[in-house]
Amino acid sequence: MSARIKMSVLRVPCEKLGIEDPWAFSEAHEDFFPAWGPYPHFAVAPTVRPFIDYVLSEHITDEMSFGKTRALTGAERRRYKSAFRALFPDIDMDDVRFVVFCWYSGCEAPDYYEEVKE
Repeated sequence: MSARIKMSVLRVPCEKLGIEDPWAFSEAHEDFFPAWGPYPHFAVAPTVRPFIDYVLSEHITDEMSFGKTRALTGAERRRYKSAFRALFPDIDMDDVRFVVFCWYSGCEAPDYYEEVKE
């Protein structure tokens, strides 16, 4: 059965991580990508474009809101750096975005990710 889900994630495009096949990558690193498990954890984003999400929370909701994305604050970069570096040693935390979105689990989620404008 499908449901409307609200998620809070830290998202990075696979291209910025050098990942061509996110599903193969997640299988090769299954300890970081649990099918079900405690939060936070890594997941392949349920989107058309390939992203890796660090899922902070998700729950079923009645909300119909759209998504929001923003750059991480300095404190957030420091807080989550070790989690990302454990899997991606060379990651640039400036490429990671904080994304909150609602989606219907019967289809792909929106590709929320915003480049920082200089």
